[in-house]
Amino acid sequence: MMDQVVKRISRPMRHWIIYAYDFTAAASSLYLSYYLRLGTDSDYSTEQVPLLVGVFTLICIAVFPFFRLHSASWRYASVREIYSIAKAVTVAVLIFLVAVFLIQRTGSLPRSVLVIEWFVLIVMLGAPRMAYRLYRDGRQGRTTSDPSRPVEPILLYGFSNEADVFIRSVSRDRDSRFLVMAIIESNPKHIGRQLHGVPVAALVEELPEYVKQFASSPRPPSRIVTTRARMSPEVLQALVDAASQAGLVVNRLPDIQELEAGGASQPEAVRLEHLLGRPPIQLDEAGINRLIAGRSVLITGAGGSVGSEIVHQVARFGASRIILLENSEHNLYEIDRRLRRTAGPHVQICPVLCDIRDRETLLGAFQHFRPELVFHAAALKHVPILESNPSEAILSNVFGTQNVADAACECGVSAFIMISTDKAANPHNVLGLTKALAERYCQLLDREQAKTRLMIVRFGNVLGSRGSVVPLFEEQLRTGGPLTVTHPEATRYFMTSSEAAQLVLQASAYGFGSRIGGQILLLDMGQPVRIADLARNLIRLSGKRPDEDIHVAFTGLRPGEKLHEDLVGAHESVLETPAAGILAASAPPVDGAALRELFARLQAAARHGADDACTALLRNCFAAMHAQSAASNVRPLHERAPH
Repeated sequence: MMDQVVKRISRPMRHWIIYAYDFTAAASSLYLSYYLRLGTDSDYSTEQVPLLVGVFTLICIAVFPFFRLHSASWRYASVREIYSIAKAVTVAVLIFLVAVFLIQRTGSLPRSVLVIEWFVLIVMLGAPRMAYRLYRDGRQGRTTSDPSRPVEPILLYGFSNEADVFIRSVSRDRDSRFLVMAIIESNPKHIGRQLHGVPVAALVEELPEYVKQFASSPRPPSRIVTTRARMSPEVLQALVDAASQAGLVVNRLPDIQELEAGGASQPEAVRLEHLLGRPPIQLDEAGINRLIAGRSVLITGAGGSVGSEIVHQVARFGASRIILLENSEHNLYEIDRRLRRTAGPHVQICPVLCDIRDRETLLGAFQHFRPELVFHAAALKHVPILESNPSEAILSNVFGTQNVADAACECGVSAFIMISTDKAANPHNVLGLTKALAERYCQLLDREQAKTRLMIVRFGNVLGSRGSVVPLFEEQLRTGGPLTVTHPEATRYFMTSSEAAQLVLQASAYGFGSRIGGQILLLDMGQPVRIADLARNLIRLSGKRPDEDIHVAFTGLRPGEKLHEDLVGAHESVLETPAAGILAASAPPVDGAALRELFARLQAAARHGADDACTALLRNCFAAMHAQSAASNVRPLHERAPH
């Protein structure tokens, strides 16, 4: 009944009703305080009471809007509103105290009346707000307790402010399907406590045993939601392990500001990247902004996993024009569509369907659009496939890179950034060898001319990228397993696509401002991760038990694969840089004439599809370059004029 009455009242009218109530409360509270202190037998002049009441009410009319008491919704009244009321009343009473002194210099009004007034007015203003909040919460609880509505029992991890907000949000949300059964903790001191009637019932290590008591329930909890925004990877891993043994999926809470605003309270899945445990990247946003803002930027492989992230980051840092260069029509369509939805109207978006192998068409695109920055992310990257198709790998990764780098230099691009891979360090397979050759060519061009700055950024595997191990694991998990891993001890460096893109920009900004040329910029990848551990964690995150519910099978290393990857080659030295998360490797210089002579032989073999000859040339040329570098006295780094 009350809800229907409130809904019929317009929003402006509600504000006027609240104004009227608050100022009526201010006037009547002084009468009440006077009565509580002096009673009816007081000889205090009754003629001055109306005057003082009028003065106090006028003071409240002036003070209350300053503290925005009328803008807060009674529906979501909380301790914050009570705190604001207390501040407003305190200021009003202090001003009134000065006014009383000016009106009655004899001070005949007892000061204790003002103390009583402070308490009485806070209660009169705060009690209706909290009462309405409790009424609506109770009303909401009765609404969501509809037996026809399915309810999902869940557990929470963490006795925290976020848990408090989440439980209140669930109780307010008419569409919520969650019923919080209990809170799990890692701190024993919280056991036995309650939060809005929800008990803190067990420690993390006791979770599997605790969940067993729900076995006979028609709807046992199926997930545990962690309420802590920041958890160490060790604590999160322990929770994931315990939840897996209990058959629970681990989720995270959404942003707490969204919850406090009364938004949707849908938990989010904990993903593999949350278990990697790297601290947040501290970007040099000023340096990146100087590199990107207002410039025309071209990205090759713009629709790929890393390329598309670079596209979005470049848009975020204010590029004036973004040229999306792709050889896949579908990928180009998708990145163009997504970018137009998220980029501002000030960004000019130019989709270009072009293969980096087509030298003439590529040069024509550069001459038409005249980019100022180029991020070269286009490449073939699947290790076993490239082992079987070395000619294709060479044509794309070596000569495609040569075409893009030459076009950048010919058109006067300010900076060219090649995206490389950790497989180019101590290369063992066709992918690594082709990327290492492309790196050497870019370093050579960087030394031979001064107009265009050429940089190489090297990093490891990107979680979830197309053709990588995680999508394969997810597909195998959906079909019941097993998850196939090459070797029990195989390790790789992993990072997310957003981390990779951000650090590429960070490294580019540093390299562009540095006077040292010929460097390979390395991204801090943290510690290498065992692929078998990655597979088992993915099983745990699905609420299954590894090696019991879903098995991990070992298939042996595939052609071209190494047991462990390196970020730095045996013939490279590492330098620290002032840029967070960035190291620099200095590779030995190569002889330009010898490299170009090798490229001519390699290109002829690749165009004729002579795969065996291509593989032999790749390996022989890299060995020859190392031998030449070892005998050379040329310094690997050189100084350039600052841009």
